[in-house]
Amino acid sequence: MSNGLLLIWTDITPEAEIDFNNWYEQQHLEERVGVRGFLNGRRYQALDGRPKYLAWYETDSPEVLGSAEYGERQANPTEWTRRIMPCFRNVTRVTARQISKAGTGIGGWCTTHRFKPNSVANEALTSWLENAPHSLVDEGKAISAQTWHPTSIDSAKGTTEAQLRKTEENPPVWGLLVETGSYEAAQKSTFGIAELIGSLGGGEIETGHYRLGLLRLPR
Repeated sequence: MSNGLLLIWTDITPEAEIDFNNWYEQQHLEERVGVRGFLNGRRYQALDGRPKYLAWYETDSPEVLGSAEYGERQANPTEWTRRIMPCFRNVTRVTARQISKAGTGIGGWCTTHRFKPNSVANEALTSWLENAPHSLVDEGKAISAQTWHPTSIDSAKGTTEAQLRKTEENPPVWGLLVETGSYEAAQKSTFGIAELIGSLGGGEIETGHYRLGLLRLPR
């Protein structure tokens, strides 16, 4: 079982979009899951909501994202990475610890609810985040689901790759990610959840529905 997550939402400049997609599919995902402790990497494109692209990775633990090996990759980007990184826009990047996960399948669609709690000591919200993935799977509304909170573990901070992204990143977020088998199921599974999170003190909620483009596993 994993309990570490790396999640990146981003837009890309129009002139770089084709190159960006080729880079992800032909180099970047494989490079990332080649780091010890990375279990998989997935990338998606938005059906609705912004930013347009989402990539996320499961790791053995959050500490993998603070490892020397991961930091070395960030400090020594490839030439292709050097060309792409300055074209990122509206980036939210989160190194996270999983709060709860249920289900083992991989869905062709996923929905993310991103938020910054009004209070990290909110017991009602914490309880909901622990139970929500299990409720969604048990009720047949999701193939799998997981919740997370951000951590400060990140050996990428201040590295060459981070500096190549020309725009300031958005603050890290808490969240719920739900995987489903269809877009219609994604919409139904998350009906009313944003309002519920808000009522529990989740603050402003950003929701997006995304279609899976590629799943990459370690060799």
